[in-house]
Amino acid sequence: MADEHIIIIDDDHLIRKILEHAFSEKGWKVASAEDAEKGLEIARALKPKIIVLDIFLPGKWSGLDLLRLIKSDPELKAIPVVMMTAGDSGRYLTLCKEAGAEFIVPKPFSPRAFVNQVEILVKPKEGGKR
Repeated sequence: MADEHIIIIDDDHLIRKILEHAFSEKGWKVASAEDAEKGLEIARALKPKIIVLDIFLPGKWSGLDLLRLIKSDPELKAIPVVMMTAGDSGRYLTLCKEAGAEFIVPKPFSPRAFVNQVEILVKPKEGGKR
């Protein structure tokens, strides 16, 4: 995944650091934000390969609000978004799917397994390009 950017948007500093480390070890260039506004700013600047986004964020927008903004933005809508939640993931699954999320991951999770899931998602199709 050399030269591929990923953005991790989560208000939990520890989750951000754990995922930054896990993705960096696999060769990703990692950027992170603790709220939706900063996350959107970074996404517009970097045009990442994928965005990892917590549902519950402080500030003006929730993660679900940001997901909807990303999927309505012509420059960002093709970027896959993976949602995370420490809440009842079943309750949010339909909302996130309807808004365009690839999948939702309940917290806690195994960082290694999570990275593997994301890499499968963005892996180039047989004979195709990323």
